[in-house]
Amino acid sequence: MKIFLVIISILILNLSLFAQNYLPISESKATHLVCPDKASYLQVGDPSLVLAEVVPKLPNLVRIKATGSFEKESSLTVVCAGRIYSLILHFQDSKEITYHLDAFHSEKAGGPSSGLMPDYVLKELSEQILLKRKSLVRGVRQKKDGIKVQLKTITQKNGFLFFEVRITNKTNLAYRVESFHWWIDDKRQFKATNTQEYQVEPSYRHHDIKVIPGYTTVREVFVLPNLVLPDKRVLRLDMLEKALGNTGRRLTLEIGNKDILKAKELISN
Repeated sequence: MKIFLVIISILILNLSLFAQNYLPISESKATHLVCPDKASYLQVGDPSLVLAEVVPKLPNLVRIKATGSFEKESSLTVVCAGRIYSLILHFQDSKEITYHLDAFHSEKAGGPSSGLMPDYVLKELSEQILLKRKSLVRGVRQKKDGIKVQLKTITQKNGFLFFEVRITNKTNLAYRVESFHWWIDDKRQFKATNTQEYQVEPSYRHHDIKVIPGYTTVREVFVLPNLVLPDKRVLRLDMLEKALGNTGRRLTLEIGNKDILKAKELISN
């Protein structure tokens, strides 16, 4: 009976800690957070007390360790899969060293977009863009092993930015799309304790492109909330190929603030 009560007490304590987003850390053990997706932002409250980093080869794994014992609390903020997690860190030698991030309380990252428009309006505007053939943006393109991705136009309407992207497959084999990811990132990549990336979730995507057949060109429209980039930062689009053993081709577009500021007003038909 006593053992049963002890177990119940421990379970209640653990549930309480998760509810309050408390996470124990120590200097003798590395604590790991397993994220449901790539951690797009990571920040510790006091770097002199806590070291935290995204594991380079495992971007969904966050490693945390105390620099020494401390009495006051610190904090850790993680953004992952469009959710923001705010954890309270306290020094404690715990037997548990691996935690799943989605077990903690979270909030949706980012507030509501200005000039909100329903999907059917975004769809009509995207179709209007795809009816046009003029290419306006120069130099924002990448080629790799027979695949070419290019930014054609940037337009804006009612608090939204419309990015038209053209993808060409010049090979005989189909290119299977794993995913598209949008990030705000530094122009140059540095290895640092805290990542410099921030993921941006599109408000709308016109086509759900999964396969680009051989010798075929497709066009897509991504709709993002209006944004202005700080100095030395770019908006990056990554297109990843689905292939065995992470051998797929990855193509990247880097869009500068000067290109975004040139976005023309989209005139409705």
